[in-house]
Amino acid sequence: MRVPLNTCLTTPRCLLRYAGEDDLEHVWSATRYPGFNDGMPWGPPGAKSEIFRWTERNLEMWSSGGEYVFTIRSRTDNRFIGRVAIRREQGEGVWSIGFWIHPECWRQGFATEASQSVIEFGFGRLGANKIVAAHAIWNTASKRVMQKLGLKYVRDNSRGFKKDHEWVAEAEYEIDRDSWKYLRSRPGSPT
Repeated sequence: MRVPLNTCLTTPRCLLRYAGEDDLEHVWSATRYPGFNDGMPWGPPGAKSEIFRWTERNLEMWSSGGEYVFTIRSRTDNRFIGRVAIRREQGEGVWSIGFWIHPECWRQGFATEASQSVIEFGFGRLGANKIVAAHAIWNTASKRVMQKLGLKYVRDNSRGFKKDHEWVAEAEYEIDRDSWKYLRSRPGSPT
């Protein structure tokens, strides 16, 4: 299935759209915060040109249907908030989500709000059967987001990802289509 590059997702406070070159300065500024990249497989870029190459890769992956990276912006003032992505994984209908929020926007619920929209996109538009996610085991903020999204803890993986030649342990989560439908049907459900 082809997803047009101009696809936008909306939430009460956010607009999610293709992650393009005009985000470069915002991505760069987020990566300048000490510790920002600690729980991610990628380190802080050494130069802005590295971010430009990531943007080119985002376009290639979007075009191939392998990954959709969305920039999160405020609906009221178009301020940059962060990014959320959904990527095809091995297995029939299995996708993974990941997100990061600019440190200036932490603790405001944006990760949960944007990720809910991308999970709905995954099940509703991409035909996902299961969506998985993971976070570095020490990242309690991401753990709370996973719980709010209705993802169920699966296991700790001592070899979650490699960073600086060392394994970083991750907590792994998942939600299947039936669980997602059930959560959506409950009164007051955020999904």
